Amino acid sequence: MSALMTLSWAIIAFIIMIGVLVFVHESGHFIAAKIFRVKVLIFAFGFGPWLVHKKIGETDYGIKPIPIGGFVKLFGDPTEQDQSEEKITPEDEKRALYAQSGWKRFIIFGAGSIMNIALAFAIAPSIYWLGIEKDYFDIASARVGAIIPDSPAQKAGIKPGDLILKINSRKVKNFQDMITTEMLNPNQEMVYEIQRGSSILFKKVHLGETPELKAGFSGIFLPGAQAVVGRVMQGSPADKAGIKPDDKVLSIDGHPIHYWHEMTGFIQASKGKSLELAIQSGSERLNLTLVPEYNAEARRYLVGIEQKIQTVFVRYGFFKGIEAGFGDAYYWMGLTFRTIGKLFSGEVSYKAMSGPVGIANIAGQAAQAGLAHFILLLVIISVNLGILNLIPIPPLDGGHILITAIETISRRKLNKQVKEAVFTVMFFLLIAFMILITFNDLLRISGSFSKAYGELLKSFGIK
Repeated sequence: MSALMTLSWAIIAFIIMIGVLVFVHESGHFIAAKIFRVKVLIFAFGFGPWLVHKKIGETDYGIKPIPIGGFVKLFGDPTEQDQSEEKITPEDEKRALYAQSGWKRFIIFGAGSIMNIALAFAIAPSIYWLGIEKDYFDIASARVGAIIPDSPAQKAGIKPGDLILKINSRKVKNFQDMITTEMLNPNQEMVYEIQRGSSILFKKVHLGETPELKAGFSGIFLPGAQAVVGRVMQGSPADKAGIKPDDKVLSIDGHPIHYWHEMTGFIQASKGKSLELAIQSGSERLNLTLVPEYNAEARRYLVGIEQKIQTVFVRYGFFKGIEAGFGDAYYWMGLTFRTIGKLFSGEVSYKAMSGPVGIANIAGQAAQAGLAHFILLLVIISVNLGILNLIPIPPLDGGHILITAIETISRRKLNKQVKEAVFTVMFFLLIAFMILITFNDLLRISGSFSKAYGELLKSFGIK
């Protein structure tokens, strides 16, 4: 597919996704305001000048040309200057947002996030009713297939065949859940509860850290993963030798290779000496020679290839689809809370985050992968948007809730000019942070963080 077509997919998918998410979010504020009889001045889909609008009662409804969401304007929003020259009646004063009791404002400000989370749960079952290709990571139990020599898992005494039940007392859902938990805890000592035969054992694993993402890892591989190449790094020994994506490694130095971990074992054992590989490339069988290179950061020999992850098509009936969809939405909620906590504590780098550019890129690939993948991404982003908006930082909804809580507890209104100044300063700080995240997205997409981006796509079941 051409770069122009890929860009078109990204733009269209991003507009649809953001349009739906923001419109649903603003609908939450609108519905809550109407329930509590707060005066709603404007409810619009899109941004910019009006394309078409009509005033029904006290509210101006309409459509604007930039289709990336919508907005609702409430009378008496304490963070906005009231520029209306209309005379304010005593009835209007009673229906102003600032005149409402604390609990009503809590609900109005939080309703947008509630709607986003409700949307995620409402659409998640359709992923499984439609059917979706999922990575084997997402289906397989967290059973140890192989372990990188001298890795944290090996040092802790974990062995192939062990089943990881819990990490730090938290139940491990599947192999991908284990990997995600490890990634969020670089350089941390974690307690692994494992089943070995009929015995339950506890192992303390001091996780390592990847050089690019600053993400944690244990060195555990899936069992039975075939030695099929998913990606070849440009300029690597594998690239120079002529290895391509989808090639399957059949043997190394005459020794048959059945699984990925067997191949990595030979690469480490080579100590940088030349290896003779038999490769199945399409219908051809090729004999290639390559020399592994020592990577000081990874502290092991590498040839510059990534494993192709096996996928499994999953489709469920009505009730099983609801169970699986709700389970996914709940899982992404928990992961979002954990990730936010790690970001604020500094345990996870901001480089792991994606902004508008990154989301657009992923949305384009999700749309190309099919409707189920696009809905899955919509679920993930909707959950993230709902939870992130509750962070108690102006101008997010959580900032409004924090100020409402302060006013309710102190029984006095904060100075309007002070609130406007705080919201303005925090708005520009938020924009600066978004610019930083966008720059990070551009670096990632251009290649510096391509490996991290590939891992992100894998977690969505897209790559």
